[in-house]
Amino acid sequence: MLAARSTAGNPSLATGLELDVIAAVIIGGTSLFGGYGSIVGSVVGAIFIGILGFGLLVLGLSTSIREVIKGAIIIAVSLNRR
Repeated sequence: MLAARSTAGNPSLATGLELDVIAAVIIGGTSLFGGYGSIVGSVVGAIFIGILGFGLLVLGLSTSIREVIKGAIIIAVSLNRR
């Protein structure tokens, strides 16, 4: 999607989005400890992470603080599902 929006295919274009992808999939319901997930859940998780990231950006938080918040959400959701 990023390559289509920028009309350029660059392999390093999505560098740094790994945490966002992991957070989206975990929030979407996929377990870190095995099991199944759903595509719809992952899409909902991606939408949530996108809105969260935009909101934190609007608040003027630094990149490191935004990453810490996303990491805390991953931990909270993972512990809640156990």
